[in-house]
Amino acid sequence: MSLAIAGLSVAQTKYSTTSDDFNNYHSTVSAAERMFKNDSLLQAYAKFDIAFENYKGVINPSHYFKAALCAIKIKEEYKALHYLEKAITNGYEIDSNKLALVVFNNQNTKQEYLANIGKWNATRDASRNTAFEGELYAYAPTPNKLADLKYIEALTYCNTCNKTKTCSKTTPDYVSKNKILKERMKRDSVAAAKLLANINQYGFPNLKIVDKKACEIARTILLNYDADKANERLDGILFKALNDGYISPSFYAQIIDRRNVKAGLNPEFYEPITGYEKTIAASMAGANNKRKTIGLYNIILPPKTTQKPVATAKGGVAMTKPTDGNLYDY
Repeated sequence: MSLAIAGLSVAQTKYSTTSDDFNNYHSTVSAAERMFKNDSLLQAYAKFDIAFENYKGVINPSHYFKAALCAIKIKEEYKALHYLEKAITNGYEIDSNKLALVVFNNQNTKQEYLANIGKWNATRDASRNTAFEGELYAYAPTPNKLADLKYIEALTYCNTCNKTKTCSKTTPDYVSKNKILKERMKRDSVAAAKLLANINQYGFPNLKIVDKKACEIARTILLNYDADKANERLDGILFKALNDGYISPSFYAQIIDRRNVKAGLNPEFYEPITGYEKTIAASMAGANNKRKTIGLYNIILPPKTTQKPVATAKGGVAMTKPTDGNLYDY
């Protein structure tokens, strides 16, 4: 079912487009990561190298880290050390479950890694803005499962109603659920106002100035900043962060698509909307053209021959259309 409403006068959400240099870089890196995850390691290594060599912009440290893992696997250990230093000194934190992947077998590279890992971590930590980090932790949303469930239920109800011509916004159910949405919007707006003030003072929260958890808190606040319905206030801030390598094209697209869907409109990028296979078929080319304008990879729906049978709740069997899940985000 289309997400658009016939005759709806709301304009599509505002977004900006990136440069050819940016788009070419992200196209190359996403191809490298697909190859790496499919064990085409030599091709992936070459793609990473080409991407880094030719790009004039800021490279996100997660890309350096993934390139380092690729280089380790093909025993290009000195190049892996170079990538790893770039990743860590630019803010990357290696999760405990990924530490086991960083293994140097050559005695020289192993000694160099052990001699330098502490220095690289210290360089990363020295650049952190503890005041900004503390602010982010202070206004993180308080965990409240019941409140979150009520919000999700209210959001689903109101969005579904808004997509129908017969939706009545005066019924007790709609009024009560819309009240929950407004209360959440008010809470998100207060948090966003504090965050935006700090962004003006310190810069956009990224791994060079705050830790990973603080970055996640900031993104959650910005994603849920529903008061900025058309993305007019955030677009300039988010677009600069996108160009600076602090947020991915995927996260930027999520902001745009969330605003559109909440307004009852079609998403621009179908990112990352589960089940978009049912809604995008007629506009695949248009959606992919829009995705290219912000450095996103194409959506490719696999042929029917690759569909897998999945049991349904009623005991039947439905055919899925799996999408390409091997693409990066940061």
